[in-house]
Amino acid sequence: MPKIYSEKEKENIRELLLEEAQIALAHSGIESITVDQLVEAAAIPKGTFYLFYQSKEELFLDVVSNFKKESEGKILALLEELDENHIVTSLTKVFTYLTKEVYSKGIYRILDEKQQAIIRKKVGKEKLLSVREELFSYFKELFGYFAIDDKEDLEGFYSAYMLLLYSFLHGDKIEDLEASSKLIIRGLILQLVGE
Repeated sequence: MPKIYSEKEKENIRELLLEEAQIALAHSGIESITVDQLVEAAAIPKGTFYLFYQSKEELFLDVVSNFKKESEGKILALLEELDENHIVTSLTKVFTYLTKEVYSKGIYRILDEKQQAIIRKKVGKEKLLSVREELFSYFKELFGYFAIDDKEDLEGFYSAYMLLLYSFLHGDKIEDLEASSKLIIRGLILQLVGE
């Protein structure tokens, strides 16, 4: 007979699974992470995992959705602290924070076609595209805060930022990824504010 969990226990287990999956994603691709590793790290029985998720791929899509929820508050707080006298430096700080989070938490891995194929096989194309669109919309929304009237400009800034995120797929080949990213972000922000 399966164990019955209280609502609080279910919430705690779900949070724990999300944390462990995010930690695993930060270190390797989805194909090399197993459910056994996840349940061992979360210290739960394997059967319990399947009470929450049908597959590890479904869990990793939740990690991506959860990333948006977790980072949104911090990003909005950083945007509220903008120093009008040092707007380029302030905006560079905001987008550098976001970029570091995307990289350190392994969220960029979802951009990889191989990882997407693995996820798609288990959860279907619609669910994968929905979560990707949720993430991409979040990035576009952030650029939208800057009242860019020209839709073409907004798409250009968004595309340039996405190009930076795609470069993370080969981040191990870039000598100083953090410094390079910050420089690219600063250039993008200079374009954005027209200085």
